[in-house]
Amino acid sequence: MTVLPTNLAMEAGLVATPRLAVVVPARNRRESLPRTLASVLCTARTDIELVVIDDGSTDSTESYLASLDDVRLQWRRIPVAAGANEARNQGAALSSAPLIAFLDSDDAFRPGRVDRLITFFDENPDVACTIDGFSDISDRGERIHRLPRLTPDSETLRQLLLCHCIPLTNSTVTVRRAAFDAVGGYDPDLRRHQDRELLLRLARQHRIAFGTATDVLKYRSANSISRTHAGYIKGLDDFVGRCPDYRSSGYGSILSYLTVRGALKAAMQGHFSIVLAELQAWRKADNLPGGFHVLPGYFRGRRKRHQLEQALDQLPATTSAE
Repeated sequence: MTVLPTNLAMEAGLVATPRLAVVVPARNRRESLPRTLASVLCTARTDIELVVIDDGSTDSTESYLASLDDVRLQWRRIPVAAGANEARNQGAALSSAPLIAFLDSDDAFRPGRVDRLITFFDENPDVACTIDGFSDISDRGERIHRLPRLTPDSETLRQLLLCHCIPLTNSTVTVRRAAFDAVGGYDPDLRRHQDRELLLRLARQHRIAFGTATDVLKYRSANSISRTHAGYIKGLDDFVGRCPDYRSSGYGSILSYLTVRGALKAAMQGHFSIVLAELQAWRKADNLPGGFHVLPGYFRGRRKRHQLEQALDQLPATTSAE
């Protein structure tokens, strides 16, 4: 590294005791990484730490990180790619701040987000985690995803997460270190729905608050996992297998909806080879519904999900992460 580790920089008086850590997993993101890191380091605060984990990049990500000179930055390289979740966990472990905000390596924070997060958690010591809205930016333009105005109780929140009613991205998740450690961090073997699965585990024991801000910029690059339909069924099958709630009554139609919609999206965009691959993956799935009842279940599930979304603003409030 060309920068001091945070503890040595603190001893030298170059930075204050960190209040918040921003953890960035990166693999072959040399082009987008400068924008991502600048969106954090542009603040004048010295009580933050930015931790980047280079997850086995084969481009010039490592040399770029080595060229940076900011005492608030730490970085580490994993020689062989271990996946974004393992990189996030390693980044969290390398940091020391009591708050951890996650930021994907092709996304960015808007000015003021770091200050807002620190202030909110100071004022709400009973909240363990916040989820915020975001601006989704792609070649089709910008689309703003806002969270419901009110935060529901924990059981309702779990239902909304299981039914995929809440817009999510890892870059909007901020969590207290104690809560993150208590649930074991991110599942390193899960390639999709990582944020949703983490939040479901957190919601069992800790308070989660919705934020009304949209101060995260989500850039949909060509190689974003969230933008490709390939592997959707395998990712959903793995996610469902980790969530025993789906085996209770009431989620059959929702599972039918979630299963079918991935193949439908690929078909609507003309990716027929992906559709065939997804159908084959569906046949091998261990945790997803099959049979002739799936199609009518898809329509029932879509209707149920729409009804849940419509009812969100009428839910009883807890704390809102302003």
